[in-house]
Amino acid sequence: MKKTFYIFSWKGIHKWVGVLLSVFILLFCISGIILNHRKLFSDCSVDRRLMPAAYSIKSFNNAIIKGTLPLDEDRIIAYGYAGAWLTDRNFSNAEDFNSGLPEGVDGRNIRNIVRTRDGRIWCAAQYGIYTLTDRQWVEIPLDGNNERVTDIALTPDSCNVVAMTRSAIYTQSEDGTFNRHEIPAPDNRNDRITLFKSLWMLHSGELFGTVGRVIVDIIALIIAFLCLTGIVLLILPYSIRKSAKKQRNKEVKKKASSMKWNLRWHNHIGFTTLALTILIAFTGMCLRPPMMIPAVLIKTRPLPGSTLDNPNAWHDRLRGLRWDDECNCWLLSTSDGFFSIDRRFTGRPQSIPASQTPPVSPMGITVFEKENTGTWLIGSFSGIYRWNPATGSVIDYLSGQPYCPSQRRSFAGGNLVSGYSADFDTSAPVVFDYSSGTSLLSEMPVILSRQPISLWNFALELHVGRCYTPFLGPLSGLFVFLSGSLLIIILISGLIIRSRYKRKQRKNTILINQL
Repeated sequence: MKKTFYIFSWKGIHKWVGVLLSVFILLFCISGIILNHRKLFSDCSVDRRLMPAAYSIKSFNNAIIKGTLPLDEDRIIAYGYAGAWLTDRNFSNAEDFNSGLPEGVDGRNIRNIVRTRDGRIWCAAQYGIYTLTDRQWVEIPLDGNNERVTDIALTPDSCNVVAMTRSAIYTQSEDGTFNRHEIPAPDNRNDRITLFKSLWMLHSGELFGTVGRVIVDIIALIIAFLCLTGIVLLILPYSIRKSAKKQRNKEVKKKASSMKWNLRWHNHIGFTTLALTILIAFTGMCLRPPMMIPAVLIKTRPLPGSTLDNPNAWHDRLRGLRWDDECNCWLLSTSDGFFSIDRRFTGRPQSIPASQTPPVSPMGITVFEKENTGTWLIGSFSGIYRWNPATGSVIDYLSGQPYCPSQRRSFAGGNLVSGYSADFDTSAPVVFDYSSGTSLLSEMPVILSRQPISLWNFALELHVGRCYTPFLGPLSGLFVFLSGSLLIIILISGLIIRSRYKRKQRKNTILINQL
């Protein structure tokens, strides 16, 4: 009975829940540091065979193919998550076409490939743009850019290209260099952002720039230190008793000294950083269900002085770009919806009403292809649609039914569209689903199935708990919320235990002084 009571006491909870959760907390800390420094780890990859079956590449799933560009009558360049591949019209083989691109798959994540009127081929990869010269990709610098590239598109005359990052446009000058342009703020500019984004950037420290990231890294190391010293404090008493039974006094003294050191620093650092560690745990919980849902719906103004408080109205909001001949304007896909803007990007972008545009998942646009005159194919994790910007007509591509704006979804729908191609010899254009791929193409070349996952993406899957789906099933969606709640309980229980101990010490001191 006494043992049962101890387990449910603050000491028991702090000890046993902490030990059981320590492995997962350590993984949170390690993966969090990796996530905070994407470029630093961009060349590192992980073999997919080390991951659950859902992460293996089969039937062209997991965004291995996003789009295609015909090279000639027989050959096609297919591109996607792990780079570019030279193949035929049936995708019966695949030749590596990544010479000149970064070594890691994260840097080879290709957004789009286009060909100008003079036959020159360009591609937009995760961290830069490249042009093809003698089967070798050559990087063309974007001066002053330190962001991820989101798209590359042809100019209205198809003679040059325009590159887009998450915050700016880069236009090509006569000498071939690229000049940065910030798009003017739209009419009725809305500075408000979702609470989710603020919490996300606070959790990573990015809200306060490099200094914030470093502080969060230090907090992660502190939490890891608390886990490791906690494990040591659990194991050492058993080891000390074992050495004492064998009368190994020197060993006992050494281990007792180590126990004292670990206890002192575990308590001191844990107490000193308590507010920050709880903040990190709580903001992490807000980024996953169920707390994520209200955070996405609530909009707030950016925190003054933070990186979100940016004079650029389009900071971190640009996702896709195409020229529309019929409307005689550029179409912008952004995190705030679709906009139109003039040829030179000088006028204020005009918002296209949400009722006249297809839904796009918060994960971003994955298909932005012209199907025929006046009609665009818009795909994302919310499905794929035929869209006519001039009329506002939106038709579900797969069902052929008109899209009803009242059914607009904020999160991923049933069809997780990750790519599209009309260049293969198949009965219909190929729509690639992120989970199931496609059944229209023949057996997938082995070289594609062997492509690794980037270390950053692997860390993300660990950090959000999706890697534990085979073990936890439906509960994996609540993994972050549950583990975050338990971590906060562990931290608070440690504070309660320390406070009680200090109180007891003061009482004993008073009694001794009275005697």
